[in-house]
Amino acid sequence: MVEYKDSIEIKQLLAIGESCRAEFKRMLKEKDLKKDRREKLVTQIKYITSEGHGFFVIGVEDINGKAWDIYGLTKEQLELSEKILKKLCEEANARIIETEIIETEKGYVGKYVLERVPLDEIKETIGINVVGRVNSGKSTLIGIFVKGMLDDGKGAARSFLLKHPQEIKKGQTADIHQAFIGFDKELRPVTFHNPLDQEEIARILDESVRIVIFHDAPGHSEYAKTMIRSVLGQDAQYGLVLVPAKDEYKLIMSERMKTGLSRLDDITREHLILLSTQELPFLVVISKIDLATPGELRVVREVVRETLKSIGKIPLWIRTLKDIEIVLREIGHRVIVPVYEISSVTGEGLPLLRETIARLPSRISNELLTKPALAYIDKVYRGIAGTNVVVTGTVVQGVFKPGQTVIVGPDDNGEFHQARVASIEVFKKRVERVKAGDAFGIDLKRIDPEIVRRGQVIADLDYPVNAVRVFEANIIVTKHPTRITVGYSPVLHAHTVSQTVVFDKIYGKDYLTVGDFAKVRLKFKFRPEMLKVGDKIVTREANTRTIGRIVNIIK
Repeated sequence: MVEYKDSIEIKQLLAIGESCRAEFKRMLKEKDLKKDRREKLVTQIKYITSEGHGFFVIGVEDINGKAWDIYGLTKEQLELSEKILKKLCEEANARIIETEIIETEKGYVGKYVLERVPLDEIKETIGINVVGRVNSGKSTLIGIFVKGMLDDGKGAARSFLLKHPQEIKKGQTADIHQAFIGFDKELRPVTFHNPLDQEEIARILDESVRIVIFHDAPGHSEYAKTMIRSVLGQDAQYGLVLVPAKDEYKLIMSERMKTGLSRLDDITREHLILLSTQELPFLVVISKIDLATPGELRVVREVVRETLKSIGKIPLWIRTLKDIEIVLREIGHRVIVPVYEISSVTGEGLPLLRETIARLPSRISNELLTKPALAYIDKVYRGIAGTNVVVTGTVVQGVFKPGQTVIVGPDDNGEFHQARVASIEVFKKRVERVKAGDAFGIDLKRIDPEIVRRGQVIADLDYPVNAVRVFEANIIVTKHPTRITVGYSPVLHAHTVSQTVVFDKIYGKDYLTVGDFAKVRLKFKFRPEMLKVGDKIVTREANTRTIGRIVNIIK
């Protein structure tokens, strides 16, 4: 025991009283380890540590639950109480991180600071980018999987995903949202009652051997930039495209009347092309089939089939569990695309889709885990109490651990700065490390928060970082109403990088139009970024799209 004389801090703590972060007890005895009493105390420990550190004070008298005063214990009584507290903490998956023994006129008081024991790591993580046009049912489908309940047809399943006022008002996603579902060792879903409850999040992470993270991107055309950022920036292992049956049928028929062509709407085709060019294996889900007639569904089926064939994919309709075995064997080759037909209201088709998602093979190799750590910063949070600057993203390769010294950058001058990883969380659950494929929140210390921004990287000290201003890429123009010439300045997206570039040179051609393939030299307009050969890029400006891959960095 570490002993101190009187402490004014204990009096301040007693003046505040018990709360969501503090629990007081006169003493703990052996009888407190019996079932009913033990379960109650374990629950209290979980509660006070659910949002960070909690205080457990022993040697305090409860005065009718309205006030608290020092009771005082002998050394032997306090030692026994501390021994029992440690046993309770072990069951609550918590630990004592600070002990203060206070000697008073009445006896000894023990003040213990508790925290949840961090997970060693998230066992296995599968990231899925979920895309689809507006009102295709993306958020609803994710809500069904996460909560294990069907929708009521009015969006009840998706309610926890909509966070911004404009989203709640319109019932439409406007930003990138993340949610996850856990699977136990039998690959059965471990579902939530309330996905916003931190206690439940901790329980799901503790009980699951596999975590599937859904990155829900907006589908409205005005948020296309955010959708592209989601597909390129989340470094997911798979994609999932939703096609709402009845709405898509109406758009197909409208296009057929105008042009005589039967094709999917522009947004859905862009999603398919984007996932394909990013070399992501993906699934197609025809949603809301309960609202479509058999004839309407037949038309949508045929157009989906022809669209997938036109981009070099083989559609495979999933009707039975045997079909899933084919998916698991072949999807990594990026040739077949499984197609599901579902209703979030009746539940039709959902078991087959859920079974596939539960069993999708991880695309994170052991080789990727042993490489120097690298991650792109997606979001930056400043001003959170007790932190310096918190950044989120997905680990591209390697492993990050608390205490690790990393480099962050580049800044506006192309410089990289050292920082220290203070703590790591996954869905607000403290962990001891994150690896390739894991989504994270990292508190970075020993760095000026103001120089940290989205698009920068966090990397091991021995990672060969490079601040790039000029580079060459092979691109293809997928959408453009006129011509692209030297001087054209669209926004480039790569990983979480999003910045205006200038077409500095077009090799072998005077200009580019839809369908043209060319090698081009691009130059960042405002500041350097960290990119490398092989990175996939998208440039976008209004109705213009090009996609490609970096082939050379010009130093």
